[in-house]
Amino acid sequence: MDQTNLVKVLDVCRVAPMPHSPNSAAQTSLPLTFFDVFWLRFPPILRLFFYEFPNPKTTLADTILPKLKHSLSVTLQHYLPLAGNLTWLPDSDKPIIQYSEGDAVSLTVAESEANFYHLSGNNFCEAEKFHHFLPNLPASKTRAPILALQLTLFPNAGFSIGYAAHHAVLDGKSIAMFMHSWASICKHGGGLTLTPELSPFYDRTMVNDPANIEQAYLNGWLAHNGPNNRSLEILDFKAPQDAMLGTFQLTQANIARIKKWVEDKWQGKHTEKPASRPSTFTIASAYTWVCLVKTRELTTEKVHLLINVDCRARLEPPIPSTYFGNCVTCCIICADTSKLMEEDGVAVAARAIGEAIGGLDDGVLKGAEELISNIRSIHNEGVLFGIAGSPRFELYNTDFGWGRPKKVEMVSIEKTGAFSLSDSRDGNGGIEIGIVLKKHETKAFASMFASGLEYHQVNESSSKS
Repeated sequence: MDQTNLVKVLDVCRVAPMPHSPNSAAQTSLPLTFFDVFWLRFPPILRLFFYEFPNPKTTLADTILPKLKHSLSVTLQHYLPLAGNLTWLPDSDKPIIQYSEGDAVSLTVAESEANFYHLSGNNFCEAEKFHHFLPNLPASKTRAPILALQLTLFPNAGFSIGYAAHHAVLDGKSIAMFMHSWASICKHGGGLTLTPELSPFYDRTMVNDPANIEQAYLNGWLAHNGPNNRSLEILDFKAPQDAMLGTFQLTQANIARIKKWVEDKWQGKHTEKPASRPSTFTIASAYTWVCLVKTRELTTEKVHLLINVDCRARLEPPIPSTYFGNCVTCCIICADTSKLMEEDGVAVAARAIGEAIGGLDDGVLKGAEELISNIRSIHNEGVLFGIAGSPRFELYNTDFGWGRPKKVEMVSIEKTGAFSLSDSRDGNGGIEIGIVLKKHETKAFASMFASGLEYHQVNESSSKS
């Protein structure tokens, strides 16, 4: 059955922040930093949270909707910028985040007859099917809303919450903090206070820019389809027509086995021992990267991996972990395609990733002003993979009072081609990996991923015997 016929919009409303006290710490306007300008015209972050709550439509509507609306209004009191807009005034050198009295977040309420359990499973599913459960975030040349939300009811199964968030206003850590704040206020009865770890920090003066990175990024955007293109319109990244989204798991045991195997390979090659052991992030990234390279049977000489690096703790001086906005830079890793395809490809990839991350200690923003041009040249000349999300966002802890999510899906990777990393639903230290592939690649990747884990399990058993 056509998926479009399975979704019915019940209401589109606007949820305004609850009137805030004069002493509120939330800001009504914020300047962009160079971290924000980098993402100025990138597509929004799109994510879906599926919650199993098998009740009839009336129970879902009467129980869930009022609580979510009220708690959203309360939460926006602390996050006023999210109810505002990104605007580029004619007399301004750069856009500004502006909240004005009367601004609100668009909330679409819908009902669906689609198969909730298929959508919230780990199996590959057409990426297009998820679009019906996500809101639009329209942008004009001079104005763009920052956040839009959609609540979809699946009678006798559960509900989903989808968001579209403007990437030039906040990074993955900030939107995760907002979702945790909203969930906490909803779960605990709509109180007005937030814990310190969920209270956003808005002071932009802490972000220093001695190398004038901001101007380099602004010049790049002004020259894109320019000259002097001051548009806020979002770039139209095209997803493959047959894009499929799937989820794969690396358990804590899987990661430990691969980690030991990687270290044994490094020792066997008598290479200089790295400064630190490979992290869970390094292992998950390396394993997935190699599986993707092998699946696509790439013939390019080099492949690249782009990693987003949270700079909050790495800046000098460091800024609080609750800083609201973008505070990430990109680290680009290069490897020989042929070496990644060899038997010890994961060890090669893990070493390259580990060394690149270790190199950030020399200065996390070193060469950042050339980042956009470097990414463009790699796009034109070679193959670039990317990583979105982070297990540190603890997305599966987003409990509004009806339990942990059954599934969290990052849909925006369909357009960027990145793979996503998040914590695992079981909360046992595993990693959940979101993959986007063309339909004909899905079986090959699934087979590659599973056979690699089996290889490491057998390898561990034989080394113990």
